[in-house]
Amino acid sequence: MNSTDCVKNNPRKRKCSVKVWAAALFLSLVLPVQGARVCAEEPNPSPDPVVIVIDPGHGGENLGGQYEEYTEKDMTIVVAKAMKEELEKYEGVTVYLTRESDEELSLSERCDYAKSVDADFLFCLHFNMSGEHTLFGAECWVSAFGEYYSRGYSFADIEIGMLKELGLYSRGIKTRLNDRGSDYYGIINHAVERGFPCVLIEHCHLDQENDQPFYDHDEKLKAFGRLDATAAAKYFRLRSETLGVDYSDYETVSVPVPSGVMRPDQSEPDVCMIDVTDQDMETGEVTVEVSAADYDSGMLYYTYSYDNGETFSELQRWPDEEADTFRFTMQVPPHIVPQIVVNAYNGYDLYTTSNMVSLPSMDYKTAEEIAAEQAQKEALESASADVADGRAEDGAASAENPEEQRRNAELKQINASETEEESLSFGYFLAVCGVCALLVLALVFSMILILRGRRRRRRRRRR
Repeated sequence: MNSTDCVKNNPRKRKCSVKVWAAALFLSLVLPVQGARVCAEEPNPSPDPVVIVIDPGHGGENLGGQYEEYTEKDMTIVVAKAMKEELEKYEGVTVYLTRESDEELSLSERCDYAKSVDADFLFCLHFNMSGEHTLFGAECWVSAFGEYYSRGYSFADIEIGMLKELGLYSRGIKTRLNDRGSDYYGIINHAVERGFPCVLIEHCHLDQENDQPFYDHDEKLKAFGRLDATAAAKYFRLRSETLGVDYSDYETVSVPVPSGVMRPDQSEPDVCMIDVTDQDMETGEVTVEVSAADYDSGMLYYTYSYDNGETFSELQRWPDEEADTFRFTMQVPPHIVPQIVVNAYNGYDLYTTSNMVSLPSMDYKTAEEIAAEQAQKEALESASADVADGRAEDGAASAENPEEQRRNAELKQINASETEEESLSFGYFLAVCGVCALLVLALVFSMILILRGRRRRRRRRRR
């Protein structure tokens, strides 16, 4: 293949015939290339058998990742053995394992072994975990230098594509450097020093429910191994009469050999802006339009917040790796003033926070509140019905029992007598009060007359 078949150096971008010329232009401007070289070594260029070494990560006291009942060192050996068994069904290939049992080997020892058998390629098998248990998906790590980068990337492009077809989310093809400026992962660094390429395959994350269905059984682990073997067979263009497949003409992506270091993306996404396009006041649903881009490593995840960043949703898949703008609908709780914020993550898990959009409060009733009110209403209606039924039953029981009727009649007479006595007593009390009032009025009237008489007599004396 020629250089116009190359793809953009972006862990999230895939080969696309429609964009061949654009990708070639990017590579010619961004990637320093040694002359007109493409991938330095065509897969399986000679009739000699291809030598593949498979390294099951960890082993012995080096357990690797542990999550629930899963231990990485035990999982990688299952995948590795399945990969070896599948690869040995192809012609023209010799396959070795760095370890076939639960033993601990240093990274240097693993690569020394691969060197001793004249390895053409070292595949290092792993499973991933993240500090906050939030990340999910598969990724491949390759060397950042020269032909080891281009050869590693060419294989990883096949591997990641097949893992995506399996249903896993792609976290991309990446490089990573240590403080000394060399490859961060020791297995890759040692392999490069010994003169053969190495790809570290992180099949998925153990600590994320999105990925757990892909590894929760030994048969699924073996399926990973067969997938890895098929990716290697495609890369080396192998054929198998046993399997009835022939990858002799398989078209692999060619990646120019960079003269410089393929450094990882260390900057946040270039832009992240949001706009609210719809707000349903009755249901609390808010539709948000997101525009974000990272021109180095592409977009990977997004999260959203309705309380101005106090809390965020779980990581969400970026809907379309080719699109910078998309819309999603979020559910906002009732009785708050929504303040919408979005974080957009690039291929290296770095994020940029969007602008904040404040919305009017939505005082709608949730389904739980409506259900609770309905349940309360039904309970009250049921209680009222029970009381009415009880009264009816009491009346019916009384009608059927003559003795009960007699007792009720006596009770009514007694109650009537008491009521009459109370009425007479009250009437007597009113009569007494009336007499007393008349006496008081008579006394008052008499006093008035006496006082008037005294005044008249005084006046006569003065005259």
